[in-house]
Amino acid sequence: MTRIPGPAPAGVAISRRLRQMPRAVQPAVTDAATKFRATVKSAARVISILEQFDDVRRPMRVGEIAARLNYPQSSTSYLLRNLVEVGYLDCDPVARTYMPTPRVALLGSWISVHSVTDGPLIRLAQAVCTATGRTVTLAVRNGIYARYIHVREGAGDPPLHVPVGTCRLLVWSASGFALLTDETENHVWSLVQRTNAEARPQGGVLSAPVVLAHVRRCREQGHFFSDEMVTPGNGHIAMRLPPRLTGGRGIVVGVAGRSPALRRDEAAVVAIMRKAIDALDGVNVEEGP
Repeated sequence: MTRIPGPAPAGVAISRRLRQMPRAVQPAVTDAATKFRATVKSAARVISILEQFDDVRRPMRVGEIAARLNYPQSSTSYLLRNLVEVGYLDCDPVARTYMPTPRVALLGSWISVHSVTDGPLIRLAQAVCTATGRTVTLAVRNGIYARYIHVREGAGDPPLHVPVGTCRLLVWSASGFALLTDETENHVWSLVQRTNAEARPQGGVLSAPVVLAHVRRCREQGHFFSDEMVTPGNGHIAMRLPPRLTGGRGIVVGVAGRSPALRRDEAAVVAIMRKAIDALDGVNVEEGP
């Protein structure tokens, strides 16, 4: 008895029809995904461009921006023109430079005072920078990374240049360990596994017991000093800010410098950081100064 095949499931039928299409037609199916990836890439580049202005704090030309970000100059120029058109950048036609407009500063002003340019946390970073003479960072959690959302470059040591937006692994950096001090050991263990799978650390597979030991140490002493852990010759002392000062959000202040000098001055730097935090404790961050 001859069996008459029934209709194929919808997904199978579509798959068969795609395979039967001429090759010239098939790419249209993936055009949307390709276009989406390109759009995401452009969005990320726009944010990086704005972060560069926060880093240098002055007008810049197309060539300088492209060089700093290692982007094609044609693509950079296109993005800058678009940002001018929508009102986020001003262009000086004589100097051929670009500069953010006040509209950029107002983007996050509704979130909380500590995100505003002259908020208490920004003044905290400036105070620590002035007192230590070293580069100071403010970091928050971003996926499996600690991301620097604000950087104040010091005047001595000599100063380290750390661009705003720089990311460090949560499970292998001073800022990361400080951000993880309120997490459970199971969460940290899972995060180490995820990092090993997604980021593939250059130093090899990270050990969960070692990471947990670092997080415990940071929790017990109130800070963590990563001595050449991320960058040879450099170190970073990080300290988590009390939730009452950050609106409940995890934010870490850090001091970066050359390892030998930072190793020598660790106790003094930690004391300066704690003094600055104690001074900030008298300010209501949500209402401002």
